[in-house]
Amino acid sequence: MDSGIAAILGATVGALGTGGAAAVTGLWGARTVRSQLAAQEAQLRRGLRADHVRERREPRRIVYADFLAQARAIERALGRYRESHTTDLDTFHREIDKLDHLGVHVILEGPPPVVSLSQELIRTVHRCIRPLRDSIAARERFDAGSHQCVDAAASVAEAGLAFTAEVRDFAEAARRVLDDASALETPTP
Repeated sequence: MDSGIAAILGATVGALGTGGAAAVTGLWGARTVRSQLAAQEAQLRRGLRADHVRERREPRRIVYADFLAQARAIERALGRYRESHTTDLDTFHREIDKLDHLGVHVILEGPPPVVSLSQELIRTVHRCIRPLRDSIAARERFDAGSHQCVDAAASVAEAGLAFTAEVRDFAEAARRVLDDASALETPTP
């Protein structure tokens, strides 16, 4: 082999080696860049999800707190009706109407477990009306110590205890939802 051919072969091998090394380095670099971009995208998605969770939590917290505050006002009203001798249920009906209105906000904010408990709580407070009416009627017709009055008062107390249990259940479910970030996320289609 003469020296010219050897020089050309050496230059060709060197060029191919350098070009091959550059191609491998380029492919490796592109792969690294894709991995870095994927990691940055995942981090951005996590950040956006966390922001979304924060944005969903605060309105829910406000709606749940308003609903619970109204439910507690009704609890206190039930106690006052049971212990007083009032015959006017208009105020109690207005308090229930407020709870119904706030229940719509709970429906809009969700999620389904809290919505179902809020609706059950509203149904339970509506079931308190009949024992209250019966108690008022018994007080109007019988002596305060009569067994009719005592039985009617016991029915109001029983309805009030059922309502209080529903309030507690709703509060627990609302607290769990607010603590659980996955429950705050909106499902993606």
